[in-house]
Amino acid sequence: MPRAARLIIHGEGGAEVALVSEYLRDLWDAYNSMIAFEGLIEDRPYVDRFLAYPRPTRISRRRSGRLVADRLFTIDEIESAVPPSETLELAAVRLASPGVWEFLGSLNALEVIRKYLHDRHERRKDRTYREGAEQRRLELENLHRENAVIAERIRIARDLGATNRDLAPVLNQLIGQPLRRLDRYQDKGLIGDAEIKEEK
Repeated sequence: MPRAARLIIHGEGGAEVALVSEYLRDLWDAYNSMIAFEGLIEDRPYVDRFLAYPRPTRISRRRSGRLVADRLFTIDEIESAVPPSETLELAAVRLASPGVWEFLGSLNALEVIRKYLHDRHERRKDRTYREGAEQRRLELENLHRENAVIAERIRIARDLGATNRDLAPVLNQLIGQPLRRLDRYQDKGLIGDAEIKEEK
């Protein structure tokens, strides 16, 4: 059984109900994606099949003219990858300003989210930091390098024969996109900094 932890997210109260609902859904999706990524890399037969066959994606062109890959996994597939014992739980909420949200779940998945939120919170405090397409790409690359949990899973996949090109769509769908969806809640003050405490 994976180690359990408590993710504590600090933020401001006074948010619209619709925004809070979207925030909880996006956090849920990010957490489930982290669990799915971990399970995917640990499942050797699945990794072998993933590397041996063409990706279940379709390349399409957006209005901008940029080529993008459609989803590799559906939301249902990602959610079904989460064992019942690792389901994310809302443990406590204090809706003051500042407020606190506490979530219980798997240590590894929550640590990835905590690190992303904390690092982004620190960068926001630095006025010289500017967001843009290049900055987001570098942010994702740094996340992969900095976070020991993800880095270890990537190493395992590479040992099994995965290339950066093989891993890019999976990393983008299961790590990059779900985490970046949390950005707007930080921008609106609903999420501030984050910390984690391992459960005994």
